[in-house]
Amino acid sequence: MQDTPTSKEAVVLKLLAEGDTMLCLDARHKGVHVPPQHANNHALRLILNLNFPHPIDVTAEGVSAHLSFGGRRFACYIPMAAVWAAFHPETMQGMMWPDSMPAEVKADLAARQQQEAPPLQSVPSQHATPPAAPAKTPKSRARLRPVAGASKKNTDEDDDEGPQPPRQRGHLRIVK
Repeated sequence: MQDTPTSKEAVVLKLLAEGDTMLCLDARHKGVHVPPQHANNHALRLILNLNFPHPIDVTAEGVSAHLSFGGRRFACYIPMAAVWAAFHPETMQGMMWPDSMPAEVKADLAARQQQEAPPLQSVPSQHATPPAAPAKTPKSRARLRPVAGASKKNTDEDDDEGPQPPRQRGHLRIVK
């Protein structure tokens, strides 16, 4: 997204103009209307596209759309206060609003960042010996293996390998 819009409405509209848009929302938020099986999901993800058969209405207050859940249409309403992220699912470009994130999502993000961050090292004292360089482990290298009969010419004398397994057929078939 080149020009970064500031409001949730502007971000959602800009993403929808570009194609598929994934909304991340807290379905437990007051005013959210989604199917009952998703009503307690703190990290519900919905994909929207302006090419859907029913119109999508985006306002500063929220998003209204008829969405399909398991092949069944459902009239959904998502208040903007429940939306905590909007992005393009293929490019992952979009925006997050930490103030709207549920505590569970913030905790998950903090845990992931902690796992990805390198461990902090303390500053060595003047008398401490410098740490040893980490031992390099050899990378496993792919090995080439001979393919039976690939380098040999097929002659009657070379049939000492035994019977060949039957040729595998493709998994696709024509249905008339």
